[in-house]
Amino acid sequence: MDDRATELTPEEEQAVAETRAARRARRDALLREPVLPALATVPRPVAVVATVVLAALLGLAVLADPVVLAAGLAWAGVVLAWGWPTLHGSSSRFGSSLAIGTVAVLAPAAAVLPPDEPFLRLVPVAVIVGLAVMFVHQMVRSDGRPRLTESIAVTSFGIAAVTLASPWVPLTRSERAADLAVVAFAAIAASSLADLVAGIPKVRPWMLPLAMLLGGGGALLAAALLGGPDTGPAALTGFLAAAVAHAVRRVLSVLPAIGSFRAQLASAAASLLVPGVVVYVLSLAVVG
Repeated sequence: MDDRATELTPEEEQAVAETRAARRARRDALLREPVLPALATVPRPVAVVATVVLAALLGLAVLADPVVLAAGLAWAGVVLAWGWPTLHGSSSRFGSSLAIGTVAVLAPAAAVLPPDEPFLRLVPVAVIVGLAVMFVHQMVRSDGRPRLTESIAVTSFGIAAVTLASPWVPLTRSERAADLAVVAFAAIAASSLADLVAGIPKVRPWMLPLAMLLGGGGALLAAALLGGPDTGPAALTGFLAAAVAHAVRRVLSVLPAIGSFRAQLASAAASLLVPGVVVYVLSLAVVG
């Protein structure tokens, strides 16, 4: 082949250079001023109210009994399982909800059963059962299994979300750790109020710091009412739990189905369940 056939004329080289420069300019402009999807700029009051209500119920369950908390987490997980496939547009909503709901019920039960450390040793069994339900359902589907990979990904993501709730249960085994759990739920409830400013352009970039500030305030208020933990651990727990919960809700806020009632309930449930592992790790450092 003649090498001259692949050579570009000066005009063509200039056009290529201009195109690359334009791409760099657009990329730099996007980094300076990120463009959010329109869905992420709309307040979701249903998700806020659901987050506050669920957080209050789970906080009271922590004070009551480990079994009551496990039942509350299972109920919140079932709420997530009910709305998760709709939120993510799964092609197999019943099977996805069934697999996620199975783990949502079994994982907290597995966390409350062991009488001694490690308290989470039976949780992998619950996950295995849920994965088995997921794959068996996919094998027996009679609709041709459209978008199979997407369906499995949605279900697996949901199973992971409800599994991360199980570390909330061991926090009830000691009074100090239980106090951390209560202040974390208070922080998550308070931080959800930051979602209401999503429609205000000037405040929107500061939603995460606002959520963390509200979470820290809610945690300190709860700690004062409980008589513990100390100010430092309470504030740190509030900041981290609020940040994780807010991040979960914001990530899910860009999905097309987020406007539906069921999807907002799933988003609220996820923002309460996922921070459990963060608070548990923090309790190991603070309480031991």
